[in-house]
Amino acid sequence: MSKRVQNNLLYYIPNRSRSKTILRIPESHSLHICPTACGRRNAIRALQNGEKEFLSFLYIGEEDAVSGQYVENIGDAVEELLEVLEPVPKAFVLYFNCIDDFLGTDEKALLRELKSRFPGLYFTVCHINPVAADEKISQGMRKHNQMYGLLEYTEQKENSLNFIGHYVSLDPESELFTVLKEWGIVTIRELFTCETFADYQKMASSRLNLVLMPMGQVAAQNMAAKLDIPYYDNPVSYDLKEVLQHYQDLAGLLGKSCPDFGGEIRQTLLDIIVTREMVGDIPIVVDSSASMRPFALAKALLGYGFQVKAVFAPHSPREDAEEGQWLADHHPQVTVINREGVKAVAGYGLDRECLAIGYDCAFLLKARHFVNMFNDESFYGFHGIRKLMGLMGKAAARSADWEHLNEKKDEGK
Repeated sequence: MSKRVQNNLLYYIPNRSRSKTILRIPESHSLHICPTACGRRNAIRALQNGEKEFLSFLYIGEEDAVSGQYVENIGDAVEELLEVLEPVPKAFVLYFNCIDDFLGTDEKALLRELKSRFPGLYFTVCHINPVAADEKISQGMRKHNQMYGLLEYTEQKENSLNFIGHYVSLDPESELFTVLKEWGIVTIRELFTCETFADYQKMASSRLNLVLMPMGQVAAQNMAAKLDIPYYDNPVSYDLKEVLQHYQDLAGLLGKSCPDFGGEIRQTLLDIIVTREMVGDIPIVVDSSASMRPFALAKALLGYGFQVKAVFAPHSPREDAEEGQWLADHHPQVTVINREGVKAVAGYGLDRECLAIGYDCAFLLKARHFVNMFNDESFYGFHGIRKLMGLMGKAAARSADWEHLNEKKDEGK
């Protein structure tokens, strides 16, 4: 059996080489209602991203919490912001931190009052409460679901698609865009690329939601129920057969014929062969910070002949539990580590003489070879497999410079 270590407290190792995305409805303003200390992280991130003008803070003191005065203060804060913000926001997103789990704000009553007091403005509520996180619905899922809550139903559906669940656009060189264009779909909408609130509202007119990551699953389910937009759960895959199956499924949903991907498959197989020769017998460590489905990635690499030695999976959302079981049944020599930290990787035959795919484990091991990718960002389809092969080949050909690595840009984007 695979050796396993488990722990419930999980943390990402800070990676200064990649920017942190703030998911935001365009032309909206974020009002954080929280104690002073709770807003610090969000304020720092906004300053770092040059987005400080898009958020404000309404701090809750002890007296406000006990008396409930903070609820009335929210409307007054919105009124004050409308007097000073330029341009005037089309929507306000109210963020409540963990303290609201104890205060129990009546959100429906609050939203009714705000909409009555400020006609023409949109309001929605988001929660930042990792302490009380639901195991079935992650914080990422909640955030995405809440971000689409202001979309309004329309019967007029366009020949366009929404990509949801992700934070970074797919690589424009992906064959997916060529295929969609051949199918007559030229408009792709993503929340973080919408420039105006009107652009955001157009997402309600798309004919299909393509869920690229698990964070978008709850949002897609609710959009199907409320906006009559069907969805296809289409996670990133590095397995040739699975990629082909995804295209066939997508073609069926759109009523189109699936193209002949023979050329794409042959080119991808060639890249796999070349990369396998470059990597040789270097042990591979797959990190769950690199892929949302690390066990599926490990399975694909083993199938291509790479020497996968371990899967470092403290952050895995277990969307690929089936592949994890397959790994345990067919490759018990592959170590699976579910706990983070130096102690987690010590004593399992792992050292820096490896090729680490993902930052966390690479950082802990100071891996000699390192592929810097995060959550499959920008990867998709046959092109995504070839892109990964290219990064693995480059990593195998050089030694990682850990002294200066954090100063470099993320290669995975």
